[in-house]
Amino acid sequence: MRKNKLPKCAYCSAPNKRHKRAETCKAECQYALRSKRYFEQRGDTPTAPELGAPEEHRIKRENARLRAELAAALEMSERDSRLLQFIESTLEKPLGAVPQWVRIPKSGSRQAMPTMFLSDTHYGENISPEQIEYLNGYGTETALIRTENFFKNGITVARDYLKGLDYPGVVLALGGDLFSGDIHEELDKTNAGPIQVEMLRWIEPMIAGIKMLRDEFGRVFIPSVVGNHPRGTRKPSHKMRVPNNFDWFFVELLAKFLKDEKGIEFRNGRSADVNYTVYETRYRMSHGDQFRGGSGIAGLLSPLMIGDARKRKRAQAANKEYDWLLLAHWHQRLKFKRIYVNGSLKGYDEYAYHGNFDYEHAEQSFWLTDPTKGLTIDAPIFVESADEPWRALIPSRDNLLPRAA
Repeated sequence: MRKNKLPKCAYCSAPNKRHKRAETCKAECQYALRSKRYFEQRGDTPTAPELGAPEEHRIKRENARLRAELAAALEMSERDSRLLQFIESTLEKPLGAVPQWVRIPKSGSRQAMPTMFLSDTHYGENISPEQIEYLNGYGTETALIRTENFFKNGITVARDYLKGLDYPGVVLALGGDLFSGDIHEELDKTNAGPIQVEMLRWIEPMIAGIKMLRDEFGRVFIPSVVGNHPRGTRKPSHKMRVPNNFDWFFVELLAKFLKDEKGIEFRNGRSADVNYTVYETRYRMSHGDQFRGGSGIAGLLSPLMIGDARKRKRAQAANKEYDWLLLAHWHQRLKFKRIYVNGSLKGYDEYAYHGNFDYEHAEQSFWLTDPTKGLTIDAPIFVESADEPWRALIPSRDNLLPRAA
């Protein structure tokens, strides 16, 4: 019995292996056949290209794809060019000077300068409470609650716990690691979103917090350094460390948005360290990731003392001595000799849990600088709240776990 032969394509006469109701063997032939019939119906005598041959159809699609890619490349090139111009123009600007009201006290007043230290917020990071025995949890909603608590509770410490003082303004020190970044594979997988998206998300809350301080104290001075997490490279880099870091770029955006606001001034560091003076007290702020070690009974004291000794030696040789070294990075509040280390806003995480590090609440720092005595009263700024979303996940059997600070 003879097998049925395959029908021929109505355009190229090749065997048609498609559905029995299909006239052509492939989509290109179908397109060409429709073109041919169109010209025949019109009474024209089409040339070969007008027949819509398969090759012509492929070339048209390729041209459309290339045009789309070219348009996208030109748009990206223009965007990169504008970004480069912004960075270059910013780098050419002189580093913001320390305002006179920060350096020179008013005579005949009980004056002191409050400082609120904000660092290691790690915006965009998610901490799973079930993975660390419900000791902590973190996400966008919790970060928003703690950021608001930082500004409000810092004001409460200054106004309600320390009365009878004249505050000429407030120093808001930004110690880096404002964003989680994607320098580790696990962060890239678990973060709430890309760092650029997180920067847009947190511009308005930070502006609102800075304006809250300005409205309460009259003036705000904001020195800042970059952290190690929001860097633009997987491995730490030494050249272009600052402009290739999203912490620096975020503070530049804040300064740009707030340039027309009175009483708000920035000193965004161009190097890993930034110096500023409050009255007669000289501060040097650095993120703290330059120091290595921290294991053993001494914990972080050994690397801090070694690093501080090296910095002081270099500063002395360059005639840039300082009185206090301000650090972040270590997620532990510590005041030791002339070193002040800030805590973290995000709190205890999976890394600390698996490293068996000491448990610490999420907290930031507050202190006063006296015109003659220097750094005097210091206190934590508690940022945790009982209404944080992750607390609803704590099983009833674990109700004896640490409460909000």
